[in-house]
Amino acid sequence: MQVWAFKINTKRGWEFDEYFRSPTRAVYPMGDEGWIRSASSLRFLREEVKRGDLFLCYEVDRKQVVGVARTASDGRDTGLGSLIDFCPPSRAVRLENPLVRRPDLDHIFAFSPQRGRGTVQRIDADEFRRLRRIMLQKNPGQKEALKRLFQEE
Repeated sequence: MQVWAFKINTKRGWEFDEYFRSPTRAVYPMGDEGWIRSASSLRFLREEVKRGDLFLCYEVDRKQVVGVARTASDGRDTGLGSLIDFCPPSRAVRLENPLVRRPDLDHIFAFSPQRGRGTVQRIDADEFRRLRRIMLQKNPGQKEALKRLFQEE
């Protein structure tokens, strides 16, 4: 399993709560070629993102990770509609206490300006261990749901 950041800017008319609060019980299509245009993001989706990977849902303009979801499909190439499917929203976790840019996301390369502005960014294993610990500390009421999500394969 790999861990990724999926970044959106809510000022462009879409928020992650549309996913987390969706009543659908089906997988949720996430992003299309009109939405994701970064060459590195498209390459990650085409070549590296696999079913069961974990995504941290990050709102760039609000500078916070608002939730966590798993992929329900491998990443796909352009021309096929959505480029990735997330698990049904009922299996994802919308954080009661989001992780904020400072101090929670300090030293996480995927959220730094040096990484670039692509929608999909890799999170290294050591960085995720730190983020996991912070998520669990900040969201004690969601500890079991988060642990279940982290352990799913």
